[in-house]
Amino acid sequence: MVFTSPDYFPFLTRKFHQATYWDECNSYATFCKTSQAILDFSIPYGLSVSTGRSVSNSLSSQLVFSMIPRRASSIGYLASSRPLFALPLTARTAATATTVTPVAVANATDALTAAANIPVLGEQKDGGVSGLASKLNSEPQAEMVLAGFSPSPLAPLSRSDTLVHAAANGGSSDFAFVRGQQVQDEQASSNLLHGIRSGVWKCNWDIGNPDYRETGHDMSAQSSSHAGDYLLLAQMYPSLSSMTGSYTLRRSETSELAISGISVAGAHPDLQLVIQHAINRRRWSSEAMFGTSGGVFGLRGQYNFGDVRALDEAAFAYYRGSDQDAKRVVRDKTHGRFSVGSEVYYGAQDASGGISVGARYRYDLPLFSELTCVLNPIMGHLSLAWTQQLRPSLCTAARYDFNVFSLNSELAAGVEWQLDRNSMVKARWSGSQGLRFLADTRVGNMVFSVSLAFNSEGLGSVNSPTSSTGMRQLVQSFGLQLQWFV
Repeated sequence: MVFTSPDYFPFLTRKFHQATYWDECNSYATFCKTSQAILDFSIPYGLSVSTGRSVSNSLSSQLVFSMIPRRASSIGYLASSRPLFALPLTARTAATATTVTPVAVANATDALTAAANIPVLGEQKDGGVSGLASKLNSEPQAEMVLAGFSPSPLAPLSRSDTLVHAAANGGSSDFAFVRGQQVQDEQASSNLLHGIRSGVWKCNWDIGNPDYRETGHDMSAQSSSHAGDYLLLAQMYPSLSSMTGSYTLRRSETSELAISGISVAGAHPDLQLVIQHAINRRRWSSEAMFGTSGGVFGLRGQYNFGDVRALDEAAFAYYRGSDQDAKRVVRDKTHGRFSVGSEVYYGAQDASGGISVGARYRYDLPLFSELTCVLNPIMGHLSLAWTQQLRPSLCTAARYDFNVFSLNSELAAGVEWQLDRNSMVKARWSGSQGLRFLADTRVGNMVFSVSLAFNSEGLGSVNSPTSSTGMRQLVQSFGLQLQWFV
């Protein structure tokens, strides 16, 4: 490994999908994304520094430097049809601005007051939940400047604030306090640290407008405006004499074409491409892909049971409505999601293939809970994962892997804890990879990441913890990463 990959371009890619209302989680490729974010998170190795900069509304650049374990560098550019972190001329020197709507500004400055004025779910006034969604998304979309990398304008919710909010909404203080923290997380969606580190359980509020997407037929004239949106990315690695790139094109509101590749120069030049076409609807999604390396062809699909639209409206009312709305959603229990998916692939070069099937049940509200089961019948591999949110800022996950042919098994457990809006800690343990820690903190425009990995084999072979040999056996790696956004 030359250096740790920075988070800037992946963060912008997610922002692009959010701006074009593309649900990344509605895919079998991300079927176990929630547990993987806690159990399989990547950690920095050695010492690396990266900087990401929005050159213009539609162009961003990224530089990466690594000093340890070896010297290396990388430069990349990203272009998109949508403004990502647009910096007006008056804010370029501050380098802390991002484009948001007046609705977001109003929500960020006074979330509790806004929640008290929203109609109760089920009332016919203003169209109920659907009317609420239409109202929030029909506001003038004039661009305004809001500090995106600076600390969130929302102050931490206090018990006194909770009592006022509970009295205005006729609810209990405990319920209002817990939900108030969740609403604050929803308003801090532009927080850089949350965007690059938090798992799906923390981003469960990112539901957009439930009236936006339809099922089984063409989109409206408003939603068809995303057809033709593109995202172009290129990254060069001079020390490796290689280059990677990707091109994403929205062919329609529900279909997307993605082409990615890697080119290696030198004594053994090589070029590999992966072409993927995806269809993403509220009820189901499908993907077809082809890779030139080995001539691999694959198909993926996912189907969501139940009244998906009602579930989206319930989540929308919980996070954007009043306490009465939220309590009614919890009482009606319209927040359980069951999905099944499958993947098949075949490699022409080695004449071999594979298949996997999975089932997932996700319980959204009031605290996130998810159970997944994935089976690979050819390899005889079974994976069971459970993710549970214990508090609004704390989530745990556990996974058990078992092979019916070799009878090998492994248990992994992890935790993600948001200390405050600018600090986050992750830890995970498994029998094969040992213990890993990751701590992130944001200071102004910078994100510092520190990691520590312990060798599971060295834990039982260390005779003297104070000896240098014992420490080398115990500590597998140490990493420090600095990411600067200007």
